Amino acid sequence: MIARGKGNASRLGRETVALARECFGGNGILLENHVMKAMCDMEAIYTYEGTYDVNMLVSARELTGGMAAFK
Repeated sequence: MIARGKGNASRLGRETVALARECFGGNGILLENHVMKAMCDMEAIYTYEGTYDVNMLVSARELTGGMAAFK
């Protein structure tokens, strides 16, 4: 269940900073702005934690007892 938590946290984090970037418009893409810094940080977290898809496959394997996409 840890993999599912990590996957959901990284997915929701990416969605949140993407929405914040949209709300700020043109200022959201400036690196001096905190929104773009948060976006860069979330991309690093999303990549470091293993992609969302891999975390979901691991959690599916845990839930099904090993019958998911890979063993």
